[in-house]
Amino acid sequence: MGTYDPEQALRLVVNRVKEWYERLDGFTLNRSDQREFVNQVATVCGWAPADAGWVLLAALNDPDGPYGLLPAQLELLPEATRQAELLGSAVAALEDAEADHDRRVAAAMTVIGSLPRRHNITKDDPWGAACREVWARTEQLLAAQPADVRQTLFDALTVPEQDSDGRTTLIRCLLSAGGLDGSGWLDRLGGHARLGFNDWSYRLLKWTWESIATEYLAGRTHPAALATWRRTRIEHFVRDVGDADETLWPIPNVGEPWADRAIVDIEAMPEERRSAWRALLAHCLLGAEKARPTAAWQKSARLLLDAVGGDEFTARLDDWLPLVGLARSLPLRMTTCCRGHFADVPPRMLDRHNVGLLWGLIWMRAICPPSEDTLRSLGQIAERAARKIPGHGPASPKLANVAVGALIDADHPAALAQLARLASRLTYKSTLRIVEKGLTKHAEALGIGREDVEEMALPGFGLPLADKLGDCSYEVEVRGTDAAVVWRNADGKVVKAPPAQVRKDHGEEVKELKATVTDIGATLIGTRDRLEGLLRRDRTWTAEQWRERFLDHPLAGTLARRLIWTVDGVACCWGGDALRTVEDAVLEPADGATVRLWHPVDDSAAVGSWRDFLARHAITQPFKQAHREQYLLTDAERTTGTYSNRFAAHIVRQHRLNALLSRRGWSHVRHRNDGASYDMPWLALPDWELRAELGIAGIEDRGDDLMFDTMATDQLRIIREDGTPMPLEQVPAVVLSEVMRDVDLFVAAAGVGNDPNWYDGGPLGRYRDYWARNSFGDLTPRGETRREVLAELIPRLAIADRCTVTDKFLEVRGDLHTYRIHCGTGNILIAPDGRYLCIIPDSAKAKEPEMFLPFEGDSRLAEIISKALLLAADKKIKDPVILHQL
Repeated sequence: MGTYDPEQALRLVVNRVKEWYERLDGFTLNRSDQREFVNQVATVCGWAPADAGWVLLAALNDPDGPYGLLPAQLELLPEATRQAELLGSAVAALEDAEADHDRRVAAAMTVIGSLPRRHNITKDDPWGAACREVWARTEQLLAAQPADVRQTLFDALTVPEQDSDGRTTLIRCLLSAGGLDGSGWLDRLGGHARLGFNDWSYRLLKWTWESIATEYLAGRTHPAALATWRRTRIEHFVRDVGDADETLWPIPNVGEPWADRAIVDIEAMPEERRSAWRALLAHCLLGAEKARPTAAWQKSARLLLDAVGGDEFTARLDDWLPLVGLARSLPLRMTTCCRGHFADVPPRMLDRHNVGLLWGLIWMRAICPPSEDTLRSLGQIAERAARKIPGHGPASPKLANVAVGALIDADHPAALAQLARLASRLTYKSTLRIVEKGLTKHAEALGIGREDVEEMALPGFGLPLADKLGDCSYEVEVRGTDAAVVWRNADGKVVKAPPAQVRKDHGEEVKELKATVTDIGATLIGTRDRLEGLLRRDRTWTAEQWRERFLDHPLAGTLARRLIWTVDGVACCWGGDALRTVEDAVLEPADGATVRLWHPVDDSAAVGSWRDFLARHAITQPFKQAHREQYLLTDAERTTGTYSNRFAAHIVRQHRLNALLSRRGWSHVRHRNDGASYDMPWLALPDWELRAELGIAGIEDRGDDLMFDTMATDQLRIIREDGTPMPLEQVPAVVLSEVMRDVDLFVAAAGVGNDPNWYDGGPLGRYRDYWARNSFGDLTPRGETRREVLAELIPRLAIADRCTVTDKFLEVRGDLHTYRIHCGTGNILIAPDGRYLCIIPDSAKAKEPEMFLPFEGDSRLAEIISKALLLAADKKIKDPVILHQL
């Protein structure tokens, strides 16, 4: 330690504190200052050469010594002396040739833990000189330690999610002498999405790859670490290191169910077949990131398929593809906003290396004849990959696009059916545009409209579907917008599941039946959404087309027969065994008659009669039609002319709003608090050559990524194709009503005013008044409809004598209190003092009654009924959270 003067450094450390006291009135050392003084004294004295450290400590502890310590410094001197002695002993141990492994490791950790912060080495004073010397000497001592000591220290320092000042320098000097084993590091690495979680880890790129390669050559594979390495190369665009990783086994990255299954299947094969599959998978990776497979790629792919066997390839892949997009089998950690900040990887986040592999596998599957199983899986993959993961966007847009591309190119009716289903299910615009282009391509090839293709491609799934398997029989029942299998044993008795013997003898048939039922349910929901979307369209059919595509269609008919239509202007609905008018007269349309979907705005005088018709025939509509809210132009909107303020100045949560916008077919972008200008949400209305635009503005962001959490709604406008706003009086009444209904839904479902969790007013309570006004204020048209339905339903309940429907509330008389449930929000007040009762919907455990409801899809209506049943028997409530409020 001959390059700096320890006495000068110590005097500087002591005098700096003295200067603070002299310069600043009332100054006292805080905990950080105290810790810094102790550490600096210990560093100078502990690293001082020979006996100089002991001399300095003696001088510091001498009351008449040269340093004249202040009382505050004297109080800290015993701790500083202790640490200096400990550090001096540690340095001596590292220099002692006789010290054993454990002593050296303990000494090294003491030295590392006492190092001054790296930024001090740049200071041009005695303290800076001391810090430079300490760091240089530490590096020398660590590099000189035996390999087993350095290995232990390396393993202690290279722990993901741990970091400290100068750790990169320390790790580098431990590696500099060579001889370290990377297996432990690879085991620790496997639980992370990629390298780069700290600065020091990114510096280990080259050494990590060398460790993987060395272990692999020695016959020791680290699949999870290899997967992390591959993701690192992709995410950080590493091109000069480890480009041979794609040929190492396992070629699929572990941690995803489909990849795990593929690895197990291939490893169980004989060596020759394993080699053929490995070559095929390696080739699949060569096609990643390309829009279309090249001719050369396809030529090689055919040769590799011949080596594996086309039938075996399709059978294996058809077994793996349904697992794509399921939750990860190996949880991972990842950095969030910046290095050093960690979170769990969302379980449905797709591995980008595996996406590249699937890319090639899907292309290779397209070379083989298509099957319904494959096409179903491709549709499922497209939907899962395009589904948004909160905070991350779609799981994998590229994979979704590749799957859709394969469906477009497939010459099979099931492919068209999947595209039609995706057109009504996808919300990610980029992939949805590809689906729409594909449908348009098929439509042009057939010489018909794109919507005609969607309707004609709707599969019937062989409904009505019933058969026998062994001693059991089954029947697929469509229940609303869901499907279920009803099993019966040999005696005809309904059972929950087929017996074990049936599952054993007919496993493939049972598996296929389960997949079909899942497809039926998904297609029903997509068809329902498409039919509801037609309410704002100007679409017509001939009666012949309508019967074929809707009324008599085995799947669509289960929905269409519960809706009201107009045939040449005459409203009708299926009732009993025939098509009937509202007066129950049988209607038999001519083949050339024009059919439209009925809308209550066009026939408001008949709404009551149609509601009676539905009740008389016990028809539950798949969505609100006869009970649909009507939003008619108000005087205020006639005054404003080209915009509406009906739903302005509401506070909504952006993530909920965006989900609803996507669900209802609106285009949108996420808004950040970064000063940029963002497009407003808008809805295309192509039949009318218009678009609706909703104004929104950010209020508060989340802080970490500047994404707005809360937004304020503003004006609603209807815009012409030339960009000019249309006067609202000129907007077709149906269009205006449907657009208004969407915005009412956004405010109701995404607004903080309807959320019981915002009872406290949100951040700093600033929205408390707003919450109170909206939670218990006047009913919107949606709330009015719900109140009317409740007035019809309540008399049928066993608690009818305890309930009264008022202007805004459903009043329920319990044994302990009387409760007022708001018909719009479902929030509750305890009468007579108006005390708020918080019941989160999940807390309302009362079983919903089995009763006729006139429509599906209103979860708030079911919630209100469930709360009423619970509160009517309030003495039986056992939930402690609710009881505490009562």
